Amino acid sequence: MGDEKVTDVKSTLSGWVKAGVTSVVGLFSGVILMYGTSVVNNVIKPAKPVPNFSSIVTGTLVSLNNRSTGGTQGWWDFGDGTVLEPFDPKVSNIQHTYAKPGTYSVKLSLQNIIGEHADRAVAVAIESPVTPPPEITQFQLIPISPNDRAPATFRLVSKTKNASFCIISRGDDLPLEVDDSATQDRYITFDEMGSYTIRLSAVNGKQVVEKSKTVFISPNEGRQPVAKLTAEYSVVKVTKQTKEWRIACEWRGNGDEAAVAFKKESPILSGSKITDAILLNKADASSPVRNVKLEIAPDKTKVIITGEIVKPKNWIPSQSSPPPVWHAHIRAEVVRRSAPLTINRGDVIMAVALNGTTKVPMQPLEEGWEIVGRKVNLELWDGSRKAWEGSEGVTNARVSLMNQSCIVTAIPQADGFVVKIDAPTGQPANNPLVPVTVLPPPATITMPIGPTIRPASFDRNVLQPFRKKSKD
Repeated sequence: MGDEKVTDVKSTLSGWVKAGVTSVVGLFSGVILMYGTSVVNNVIKPAKPVPNFSSIVTGTLVSLNNRSTGGTQGWWDFGDGTVLEPFDPKVSNIQHTYAKPGTYSVKLSLQNIIGEHADRAVAVAIESPVTPPPEITQFQLIPISPNDRAPATFRLVSKTKNASFCIISRGDDLPLEVDDSATQDRYITFDEMGSYTIRLSAVNGKQVVEKSKTVFISPNEGRQPVAKLTAEYSVVKVTKQTKEWRIACEWRGNGDEAAVAFKKESPILSGSKITDAILLNKADASSPVRNVKLEIAPDKTKVIITGEIVKPKNWIPSQSSPPPVWHAHIRAEVVRRSAPLTINRGDVIMAVALNGTTKVPMQPLEEGWEIVGRKVNLELWDGSRKAWEGSEGVTNARVSLMNQSCIVTAIPQADGFVVKIDAPTGQPANNPLVPVTVLPPPATITMPIGPTIRPASFDRNVLQPFRKKSKD
């Protein structure tokens, strides 16, 4: 009897204990199920990326204000075919300049640390800028030839503003010339006597402004010898531009180091040289880098960035936790040189004085060209007869000119020749014994300034030749 009671009591106690343990375990499991999912979602699983940004358009420049959340990396696509811009969550504002008006789709694509994607696209309208009126800020015609006797040479110097192209009329039988540069600096020659009106028109859209000057050329009648200077240049085209780009500098350690050194090299385009470079975000106190240094390679074909990436606090290397990355923002001045080219700018032909000194200039080159070599040749003509020529110059050479035995000195300079002709004393310098024929018309001057337009009267609309051509 006594043993059976003890057994019943033990069984009862054991049941109560099991029930209590089961209840506690069940309650604890419920707590885990209730709160554990939230903990996992909010602590272990990151938030999904939400791309968001605003845009402000000023002319052709668009400013994008980043308001995104959850994105650790991604790209900006400006919709105009330019290179994608890496997304940096620490950069709140970026800018982009469009080359021409139009409507573009700006797209931001984001990704979080576990690879979840999201993107957003916004249409940005770039309107055509208001066309400013063209201006001619400088227009000079400077006489070079002595006494303005044919063939007479003048230096044409002009500057324009807000002009898409210019039209030059010499007032003779040569066709109109079209030039898309803002400056002109060259020599023009008039072979025969007469009155010539030189007109310069600056064109921008449908707006045209014009300035003109008139010159009077006297006949030569064999009274002066004629100099003809030919120059052929070997040149390279020099283009200067400012470039900006970013270089990703990644952590390359195993996670045990406090900081890891990095070295990155970024080459420039082939044929270009870097003259100056700066790091735009070097002073950013929030950057995870230190001891950053930017150098230009000795051959000037690349930039070299060195420094250290500091290990972020609470960062644990894992597959779901990417290593730190810092994007160096570089701005560089770049000079690009073309392959050597040969340019013949044409001849300069002008009358030269006896018993005096005359500067015979060479045709200059426009800005952006660098001379690496040249071939020059100077000729002296006595009417239709070539009396002397040379490329190296001459001192005290005896030359027959104007039916006289003269002493010629021709000294080459960087921009032409200085010619001195001494006629015999006691004889009138400008009274030849027999009149001679004026030098035959020179070869047409060739200028690398764009297409040549057929002759047209400036009394009509200067755009009329273009409009007729476009209709054809």
